[in-house]
Formats: sequence, structure tokens, C-alpha cells
Amino acid sequence: MSIFSIVSIAIYATFASGAGVLRRINNIDLVQQRILLKTERLSRELREQPACRKQLFQGDKTKISFCANIDYFPYRLTYYFDRSANALKRVADRLDKIIDEKGNLDPALSSAPAIFLSKVKEVSFSYLYLDLTKKDYLWTDTWQQDYLPVAVKFIISNEKQKYESTVYLPKA
Repeated sequence: MSIFSIVSIAIYATFASGAGVLRRINNIDLVQQRILLKTERLSRELREQPACRKQLFQGDKTKISFCANIDYFPYRLTYYFDRSANALKRVADRLDKIIDEKGNLDPALSSAPAIFLSKVKEVSFSYLYLDLTKKDYLWTDTWQQDYLPVAVKFIISNEKQKYESTVYLPKA
């Protein structure tokens, strides 16, 4: 009976540790799936941005703003990295709320930010453009021009992995 008890305990410990490993693997896969789904959503929103009368596309190394249609209304979407919260945040400002009668755009974010992606270690955006003087495509970390860049590259890193995506924007 004691031999049977010892063997039973050994078998139980083996299965319990295997179940714990399987649970951790499944959680890692879920985290990776969540990040991939969120990066795909950001890519889709960048590709599908509508033409706006006033160019809303602006960006720097950790923040990007562009025009988007949400529920058939034009919005300015802003994604930015909040280092203190280790999160990529998303703000959707309706254009009729942030543009005055004269057509001036309020640069401040007026809506409350929502956490788009948590447990993020680093986010960076860069912008591809055609430099006519050098006759070459170049990357820059800031975008303030009145036209769209050729492409946007974003890199999102968590503690274990780095996700990189390049989105080519439609010509206006």
C-alpha cells in the first residue's frame, strides 16, 4: 500500500507539473494572439483612412494621429505610447467636436484615452517618404507634412517579443 501511495504521488506530481506548463504555454499563445490582432487592427485602420479636407495625419516616434471613419462619422484617431502605464493607448476624437467654425483643428486630445494594448515595453513609429532631391525613399521619425507618407512602420515590443509591421498607405 505504501508503494502504491508513493507511485500515485509521483504520477500526480508529473501530471500536475505538465498541466502547469500547458497552462503557461496557452497563456503565452493568447498574449501573442492578442498583440497580433491589435497590430492587425491598427494596420487596417491606417490602410482604410478616408480622404479628409484637412490633412490630419501627424506622427512622431511614439504617437500617430490620422483620420478614420467610425460608425459612419469622421474621427481623428490617435495612438500613443504611455510609458508610465506600459500601454499603447487609443483616443478617438469626433471631428465635429475638435474643429471650430473657421476650420482650425484643436491639437489637444479631447476624448478619454482607452488602453488599446497593455503590458507593452516599447512602441515606435517611423514614416517612409520619397525624397525628390536624393531620388530615394527614406525613413523619418516625425511626420508633419500636409500629405500622407508612403508607408508607416510600427514596432511594438513586450517583455518577450518584438512585433514589427509596415503598412503602405493608399494614395490620396
